[in-house]
Amino acid sequence: MPKILIDIMPAKGHFHATLKIATKLKEEGYDVVYGSHNYLKNEIEKFGFKFFPLPLLSVVKVTFRVRFSRLHRIATFFYWFISQEKLLKTMGDIQDFQETIEEINPDMVLLDEQEVLKSLFYDTDKTKIIAFQTKPDTRKINGIPPFTSYYLPKENIFNKYYCNLLWLLQLFGYKSSYAINRFLTFRQDNFSILKQIGKRLNFNLREKTDINRSFGVGVKNIPRIVISPAGFDFPHPEKEGVFRIGPLINIQREGKINQPRYGNLLNRLESAENDKSFIVYCSLGTVTSKFETVVKKFFKKISKVAGLNPDCVFIISTGKDFDISELFPAPGNLFIFDYVPQVELLQYCDLMITHGGMNSITECIYNNVPMLVYPLSPRWDQPGNSARTVYHGLGLRGRIKRDSVKSISQKLNKIKSNYHSYQKNVKAIKDKFEENNNSDQILEIVKSILNQ
Repeated sequence: MPKILIDIMPAKGHFHATLKIATKLKEEGYDVVYGSHNYLKNEIEKFGFKFFPLPLLSVVKVTFRVRFSRLHRIATFFYWFISQEKLLKTMGDIQDFQETIEEINPDMVLLDEQEVLKSLFYDTDKTKIIAFQTKPDTRKINGIPPFTSYYLPKENIFNKYYCNLLWLLQLFGYKSSYAINRFLTFRQDNFSILKQIGKRLNFNLREKTDINRSFGVGVKNIPRIVISPAGFDFPHPEKEGVFRIGPLINIQREGKINQPRYGNLLNRLESAENDKSFIVYCSLGTVTSKFETVVKKFFKKISKVAGLNPDCVFIISTGKDFDISELFPAPGNLFIFDYVPQVELLQYCDLMITHGGMNSITECIYNNVPMLVYPLSPRWDQPGNSARTVYHGLGLRGRIKRDSVKSISQKLNKIKSNYHSYQKNVKAIKDKFEENNNSDQILEIVKSILNQ
């Protein structure tokens, strides 16, 4: 059977989002292997898949943000002036990458949309490529705001024009940031380096790429699998070459952890179910190190919210990058962990306070848990996911920097007082999800593209 390489961004959420796809393909007889950074090696091999460490290509991380210190600009100037070391190093990395891919020898690559610029360095005459993304479709769709927007589409004649304005503003920001980055780095930014590489490798970067989308730079004319569920999205017609197969989620993916404190918590939660306590779980995902100050302040607010709501049981999962001692002393109804098996824990919970990552939202829906969404990053899909949560009546949302302890508590209690209505809406979306969660459509897509 053909060999399929799943080339993913080194993030656990992206691996978990592809796990059921990989399992289905493996069960069908395909030779399925993963490629990524060594950070994911143990996690991937734990589920029985072969792992290949892929050389990092930092040049494919094209972002539209201006953040250069004066010292950095001076250093960059001399770095450029003295030599073309960055270009030469990048060319060496690309050669190492291509040699590794040649060793793996895949017939098809499922390539993470967030690293889709890697497709420029695959031998597409030999290897079929499908981009997959865990977010809604990143490209511009009429009447739908960019997924980095908090805006809720309305059913009126002004909606289309307002969405177009949001897209214009975003694209203007992208283009101006690109121009500024190019100037500040003396054309040593990643996009400029890619253009130079294109000349050496005989491709025109501008002809192949597309920035008319919500998130970075895309590549034209590649079929796309969107894992983000259609039932959770704003209603819209799909673009050509897009396959909506989500969610394909392995809701049983995690096991228990052998911590006496966690065992005691589960006993407490089982008792809480009997005495009808309202159980609130709070997590801001696994990528919190870049937002240390914001995360710390928010968790401290949640601790105070717990103190204001003694009839509720609160659990915070801080992530490995957070010092738990920052939250002590804590109210008696607050339990703090650096990690919990989220899928298992959600079975006991009535509400999740979440950053709005797609995996967490999907897991909440499968466990019939309404949400209070506080997007952590304004540049990812979390603002758009918060808008979709409100649009479908699955919960409420707030602004992580602005909302006070009182405001968070009020939103929590608003959900609590209208709980059956929110839970009914969650159940309706879950029913839509179930229609696709065991779909064999991924097998049909792979077969058809391999046979082209």
